[in-house]
Amino acid sequence: MATATRGPTVSEVPIVWRRRYQRYAHLVVASWLGLYLYSPLAEMAQFELATQAVAFPFLVVSGLFLWRGATLRRWLAG
Repeated sequence: MATATRGPTVSEVPIVWRRRYQRYAHLVVASWLGLYLYSPLAEMAQFELATQAVAFPFLVVSGLFLWRGATLRRWLAG
């Protein structure tokens, strides 16, 4: 009987790949913020709420982790 294999855990994924995915996610959400700022979609209440409640906080946290990730991980670990 074959056993199911699981993918690598977060700690097993190389830091280069984690930073790459963080960077891509940060750029995608930053483009969402640019869309909010420079398009007529900013007048829609749902788009405005989603940008203020989801996109902007995500950009702040992901930007901090990209900038000072190692220091923040050490600080959060104890």
